[in-house]
Amino acid sequence: MAFNDVADPTRQLTDPAERTESILGQPFSNPASALDWLSPSHILNEFIKQACGYDIVGEAANVVAGDWEVVWQCAGAYRNLANAMQDIGVNVSYGNVALDATWHGNAADAAFMYFAELSSKVSGQQIPLNELAAQYETAAEGTYRIAETVSGIMKDMLDSAMIGVAAASAGTATIETGIGFVTGWGVAAYEAYKIAEMADNARKLIATASALIGGAVATIQSLAADTGTLSQHPLPDRAYTHPGPA
Repeated sequence: MAFNDVADPTRQLTDPAERTESILGQPFSNPASALDWLSPSHILNEFIKQACGYDIVGEAANVVAGDWEVVWQCAGAYRNLANAMQDIGVNVSYGNVALDATWHGNAADAAFMYFAELSSKVSGQQIPLNELAAQYETAAEGTYRIAETVSGIMKDMLDSAMIGVAAASAGTATIETGIGFVTGWGVAAYEAYKIAEMADNARKLIATASALIGGAVATIQSLAADTGTLSQHPLPDRAYTHPGPA
């Protein structure tokens, strides 16, 4: 008996959205320009480190640097696959019901039970796949937006560092005049104070980003664990075997 599919799973298997789409209602900016603070000159980085007492640039880079658009696209791929699995399950279920209407007996009953279970489990794959997508979206959305905020702070820090370095250089160059020395190093000290304040704010955001990423990773790992959602929706462990004529 032949029957037509009622759903087309292949239409779901499209490329996930790229930068032309939005994340949290806003488009992705250019990752290169958003993170152009990652390579400050050595003297600026040293000024920032001396002002903060630690390498805030390195800390920020370790957490927020990365192509979060790709993570977002991974979530889209999982959602597309979830929709395709649902469509496949619908097709199996439709064909099973259509076949059952014209085929009777022990073999027919056994086949119906097998394919009913198969359609349910195939469709059920959408649940863990959508949960995986949600976790990838959480990591991408949250960390990307935090990264943008941190990037703004880091750029302001670099501006202050440039002013501080220039002022310190001017103060050193005019050390013999006394006044120039005090003024130059006074400006440098003020910029260092501003950098320390900004670094404290950046560090709080970095901690938030780290917690967000860690939470998403832990959830993804739990989904794949023996007791996770993925294991709760397994596919049948055997192929269909015809039991013989009715």
